Amino acid sequence: MEKGADQTVEIKARCSDHENVRRKLKEWGAKFLGRETQVDIFYHVPRGRLKLRRSESENLLIGYERPDIRGPKHCRVNLYACGDAEALDRVLADCLGRKVVLKKEREHYILGNVKFHLDHVEQLGTFLEIEVLGKRGVDKVSDLMAICHDFMNRCGVKPEDLVEQAYADLLEELPSEEAGRTGD
Repeated sequence: MEKGADQTVEIKARCSDHENVRRKLKEWGAKFLGRETQVDIFYHVPRGRLKLRRSESENLLIGYERPDIRGPKHCRVNLYACGDAEALDRVLADCLGRKVVLKKEREHYILGNVKFHLDHVEQLGTFLEIEVLGKRGVDKVSDLMAICHDFMNRCGVKPEDLVEQAYADLLEELPSEEAGRTGD
């Protein structure tokens, strides 16, 4: 999430051809921001989702509310950059309990106010995420939706490729011996 952005319109889609998307992003002039391993720890919360993202570039506590629907969805986001992620995880795990832990390899690209993520998620496979970044009270959700639809079409995302849920929810649907659940 870029500084100042506190809402997105986003999609997640299964994507077996990351190379094709990379080629398109290069043609469009998208900037490659890097590749990294991310570990997301999701916690039990009464509303929305709460995760601690640990990566080489940053440690973020991310709270967000997003409907589980197929296709572009509006997401309200709150971020907190934290220094000691291990200590924060201990506090959150003790108070809320861990829901699931997932690990992914992510490539980041940006084009204007649109972020593209090429993800390989352990146990789940390969995905494309498109996030159109905006600021609440400034950017109209309908404008962000139109941009998202445009890039879905340009990337060749088909309706059957779209994923409704968060990666954590998909992991929870796996049999317990396969999923990244922690039992907390």
